[in-house]
Amino acid sequence: MPSLVLLSGLFILIFMISCSKEGPAGPTGPAGPAGPKGDSNSGTVIYSGWLDVPYKPDTVHRIGGKIDTIGYFAIIDAPKLTLDLLSTAEVKVYLNTSNPSDPVIYSLPYVGTSGLNIQVSVSKQKIQLYANGNMSTFTNNGIKYQQYRYMIVPGNVQARSAASVNWSDYASVKLYLGLND
Repeated sequence: MPSLVLLSGLFILIFMISCSKEGPAGPTGPAGPAGPKGDSNSGTVIYSGWLDVPYKPDTVHRIGGKIDTIGYFAIIDAPKLTLDLLSTAEVKVYLNTSNPSDPVIYSLPYVGTSGLNIQVSVSKQKIQLYANGNMSTFTNNGIKYQQYRYMIVPGNVQARSAASVNWSDYASVKLYLGLND
């Protein structure tokens, strides 16, 4: 019996020594192909200063000559908002409801508990705002209120599509992830 315990202990010791994780480094693999040179502005955020934005009434003409205001609209020029950026970038618009020295900033679109609603739509070189109240920039005692700023955040890496990959098939996974053997 003691020789069986000694033999078992010797077997475990040899097994543990042979399972060492350290070893010589393998050979260096071949270098992959060089990719195309990226756009130097890729990932650069484009933003405006705080802008004075005037809204105009959106009206309808009623029978009898009455004119009703149904909302307010404004257009912000965004000359760097290209067709390419429209399909790859995130465009954000912010409203400072207070003044520059004591900002209270909201991200648009905005739906407030008081019923105020400001919507945003973007097109080539334009940001359109539509509100159910006049949200124009105004000046009170020489201080500006309700200024707007936009940011264009370009995408710089396209996400992989959620293509149907058979995760149980190594060859499919290897191809999908671009793995080398």
